[in-house]
Order: sequence, then C-alpha cells, then structure tokens
Amino acid sequence: MIEAASARWRRLLEEWTIPGELLDAVPDSPYGWSPELWKRRAQVACEQGIQTPTSDRVRSLLPASGTLLDVGAGTGRASLLHAAEGHAVTAVEKNPDLGEGFRQRAGEQGVSAELIEGAWPDVAAGIDLHDAVVCAHVVYDVADIEPFLSALFRHARVGVVVELTPEHPWSDLAPYYRALHQLERPQGPTYADFVQVVEAICGRPPHVEIWSRPGQMWFESWDEILDHYGKRLVLPRDRWEELRELLAPQTENEKGRLFVGGRDRTIVTVWCRTAP
Repeated sequence: MIEAASARWRRLLEEWTIPGELLDAVPDSPYGWSPELWKRRAQVACEQGIQTPTSDRVRSLLPASGTLLDVGAGTGRASLLHAAEGHAVTAVEKNPDLGEGFRQRAGEQGVSAELIEGAWPDVAAGIDLHDAVVCAHVVYDVADIEPFLSALFRHARVGVVVELTPEHPWSDLAPYYRALHQLERPQGPTYADFVQVVEAICGRPPHVEIWSRPGQMWFESWDEILDHYGKRLVLPRDRWEELRELLAPQTENEKGRLFVGGRDRTIVTVWCRTAP
C-alpha cells in the first residue's frame, strides 16, 4: 500500500514537469524564491497572530520545554513562534538565502534556534530525536515522498504535523499557462493523495483539518509582481506586458500592498502521533 500511494504521488508530481523548450527560452529558473518575499510572508504571519490549527497541533504534541524539528523551515514561519514559547527548535533548510533569513528572524525575535543547512532526508542521520516535527509547505516539492515522510516520523517521539495547500501550489497558475503557452497543467496531486501516503506509512488515517486565512504574500510594485510571475510562468521578458494584462484584473491594492488573486487561502493541516 505504501508503494502504491507513493508511486501515485510521484507520478502526479512528475506531470508538472515544465517542457524543456519553455525552460530554454528564459534565463532564470521558475522554481526560485525571493528571500524578500519570504521575509514579508513571515512578517504578515506575525501580524495575523500565532494561533493557527497548525500551531495548535504542534503545541498539543510538545511537552513543557519540548524539542521541535522544523523540516524545510524557510525563514521560520512554522517554528520560531514555538522557540519564543520556550521550546528548543532545530531547523533544516537547504536554501542558503532562506537559511540566512531564518537566522536573521531568530535574532530579531531574540530567540535561540539551531539551523542545519542541507536537504531532508539527506541530513537526517545526523539529527537527534525530537518531541515533535513540523513541515510546512514543502511536500509538493518532494517526489520521493515515502523516505521523506518516514524520516520525519522516525525523528518524532510524539508526532508529526504537516501543513500544505489543498492542491498543488502552482494550480492557480494553470489559466496563465493555458493563455500564454497553450499548455494544460495537471489536476493533481492533492492533499487527499498526501493523506493516503501518510496513512500507508502510519498504518492508520491521520487527522486532517481544513481552514483558511488571508494570503501572506504581497508585492511592493508591478515590477516585483512581473518578476515573480514572469519567472514562475517561464515567460520571456519581452512578453511581460501580456502577463500584466492578464494579472491586472486579479490584483488588488490594500494599503499600499499589492495582492494577486483572492485574499483568502485554504490550508490543510495533517497530523499523526507516532503511536496510536
């Protein structure tokens, strides 16, 4: 059952591969992230407060002065709040720029947290057992999902919490790929496919909570919007005006912050204890 669920997950993710001729036509990778956008998302998360279903589930697994492992930590949105609450946090992040953002945010918040630079599960062997493990908005980037998740559970005394979107995070780009490249994008995988993988690994259904919050990514200018979406859509710069025309009806200015798409974001929290 594990093999079947994991194989389906891999197959569905591989369908998202961008055709080589589109990648060859642009100078930049579509997969990168601006550290400034990550920093802003963390800032907005702080503005929205520290109480979410994901943070609640993490707190429910952590004993007093417990230890938390954050895999794919980014700039620390999912874990530094728990460091501020007195828990020992270890973060794993493979992107050096995001890792530096994690260190900076930890310093700004006056909390101590250990950062391990590297890809999971490659670095897992050198990391101790923790009370809880959190992994937020990473799994859609992981084709080889079974060893990734199995290593998460092996490192958790009490349980694992995973946060993800209901559908692949690039699903919202499908209409633009269709309009600009006449390219259809896949329908999956979804959180339901992920739940099947977790159930196969744990031997029982995980807990699932579906909730929503306002979007956390905003832009300072149209130049920044076009840079981000132009790269995501592998669009040559000389076609960015076409992109602006497509995005303009979906863009709102809220107190000087530009948001693209609907303001509400649906989030899924999946969690499971290491023992029933």
